[in-house]
Amino acid sequence: MSQNVPLIIGIVLAAVLLVGIIAAAILMNRSDKKKNKLKYSDKSADYPAAEETPLWAVADAPEYGESNSKQEPAPAAEPAAEEKSSRTADDQTARKRVKPAAGAWTVECKREGEYVAVLCAKNGELMLSSETYTTVEGARSGVATIVRNITGNGNFVIYRDKSDNYYYKLKTAGNKLLCVGEIYKSKDQCEKAVESVKRLAAEAPVSDDVVTGDEYLEYVPMPVQTGKSGAPGKWQIEKTAEGRFRAKLFAGNGQLMLATEEVSSARAAGGSLEAVVKNAAEGNFVIDRDKFGRYYYKLRNSQKSTICIGETYDSLLSCVKAIETVRRYCATATLA
Repeated sequence: MSQNVPLIIGIVLAAVLLVGIIAAAILMNRSDKKKNKLKYSDKSADYPAAEETPLWAVADAPEYGESNSKQEPAPAAEPAAEEKSSRTADDQTARKRVKPAAGAWTVECKREGEYVAVLCAKNGELMLSSETYTTVEGARSGVATIVRNITGNGNFVIYRDKSDNYYYKLKTAGNKLLCVGEIYKSKDQCEKAVESVKRLAAEAPVSDDVVTGDEYLEYVPMPVQTGKSGAPGKWQIEKTAEGRFRAKLFAGNGQLMLATEEVSSARAAGGSLEAVVKNAAEGNFVIDRDKFGRYYYKLRNSQKSTICIGETYDSLLSCVKAIETVRRYCATATLA
């Protein structure tokens, strides 16, 4: 019995030590919980305030109509009636300020010392081209003259070429040519283009830029070949339905080669005929292109004012041949 006493004492001491360790662990656990409770209840703790929205809530916010367990943010307060009215007026004013222009006037350089003003629609479609000016400033000033005649007493005259295409010219009340429109497949399309020009021209801004358009192609005159066989050409002066007069040049086969601008009398039409013959002999032609890439010529005087405009051709060679034919007939044709 006495031999087992030390063993029993060791077991008791071990049990007491184990109980002490367990009791200490329990006390430490309770102390940590109390500290954590105080920490999370402290209003100055570094955690987001209740009204702040964490980034994940913004990024993952549901689209309108989707179900989500997250609480939807409260809608913004409706502005007062006066404030709302003021904002609406401001919005409308802003929209007016940024309203795009319906079209634009631009100055194009055709070659050195020769400029034209062109009007393009909002989609970039070319609507008309002015006569030639020697300076950029002159072309810009010419826009005001064109607009004044479009909105005032100027006359739009529609023409049909030998290929049954239509184009228009804008002239002053005194019959001076101001600008020429593009070519259209039908008279209806041409008339609609005139109405569009009337609507756009006055409001279209004038661009500060000077662009390089399709440059005039230089025509180098060759000696006129008058010895070719065939029926001679002829001139005719005709009176239009509007009571004006113009001279027409026909080839030997009856094909119309060119027509002068309409004037007020048969005598003035004879003067236009003489101007054509003189300037054709001198070779005062330039070649231009329309918006479809077709070629046509302009016969001009020494001041570079257009006397008449030729037909359109699909190739440059055909246009040059037409010029040579016109020059040949001008040299030999007689007035019928």
